[in-house]
Amino acid sequence: MLLLVAPLGLTLWVLAITAVVIVAVIAIGVSRHIESFRTDRRRERVRVELEPVFSRFFESEDRARLAEELRPVFMRMDAAHRPVAAVLVADLMQAASFSQREQLREALEESGIVELGHRGTRRLSPWRRALACEMLGKIGAPRSVPVLLERLDDRRPEVRMAAVRALGDIGSAEAVPALSQAFLERRIAPTNVVNNALRRIGGAAAPAFEQGIESTDPIVRVSSCFGLSGIAESHGGAVHRLAEVLASESDAHVRAAAAGALGLVGGGNAPAALVAATTDPEVAVRRAALKALGSFDDPTTGEAIVASTEDDDRETALRAAEALLALARRPRAASEARARLASSSTWAVEYARTVAEVSA
Repeated sequence: MLLLVAPLGLTLWVLAITAVVIVAVIAIGVSRHIESFRTDRRRERVRVELEPVFSRFFESEDRARLAEELRPVFMRMDAAHRPVAAVLVADLMQAASFSQREQLREALEESGIVELGHRGTRRLSPWRRALACEMLGKIGAPRSVPVLLERLDDRRPEVRMAAVRALGDIGSAEAVPALSQAFLERRIAPTNVVNNALRRIGGAAAPAFEQGIESTDPIVRVSSCFGLSGIAESHGGAVHRLAEVLASESDAHVRAAAAGALGLVGGGNAPAALVAATTDPEVAVRRAALKALGSFDDPTTGEAIVASTEDDDRETALRAAEALLALARRPRAASEARARLASSSTWAVEYARTVAEVSA
């Protein structure tokens, strides 16, 4: 009897647990479906209320009228609808022209939406705080900078990242000290996120990257190279500084980053350190240097590039051939590069030329 009852009891327990799991899964699915339905309704309601208001503005560009119409609409919205409105406002700011963005910014400030965003950065829900930061960044009001700087110490990483990105969107030099410290110490947000925010601020961020080049952390040094390339237009010494790093840096990863960053800047005459890097003992550096030389319109680099088409590393040889083809399309270096291409019989040049012809 026990041999029969024991398996039966176990089977009943398994069936009961399975039934509970199925009911739980169904309940979760139903709740998500209901929440999705509610979200869609909120989105539709916000769209119906706000789109006509913004459409009238884009037709007339009447900032005062926009502020007057937005104020009561936003005041009527509850906590569930405001996040949807924040997303819509952020999207509209991105779609607007420069002059329209300026007027939109002023209207949003006058209507009290910016103030609502400031309050949103202190909400209990992390995703609401992050969304508020994102919206403030898209609006771009300079008076939001102190509020966003407070969020750099938020306990949640997604909020800190949103605040960093928002400060980059606003582009105020007021944020540089805090972002520079975060960049150099590799805290608050991932290094590339902070780097991007500093680059968007522009020339005022140059000291952070200059300090970063001297950091003991190779990751910061690598990131600083690309940071300098990103602000080269407003920082006249960026190319010279990158060339110094390429010539003196002991870490191959940093040298490769400096070469790659020089390629992003490009220009006329190539730095001597970049040409010398085509014979660097590290493959990654040679590859980066040769690719970068294709971004400079310098006819004197042809000899070094042609020599590299016979490099023992196949990828390096291909990079050299591709750089020679790039020079052949540049005003100053074209005639010299074409002559070298015509006289070369290396496999790398033939391969690169064939690929270019097929891709044309």
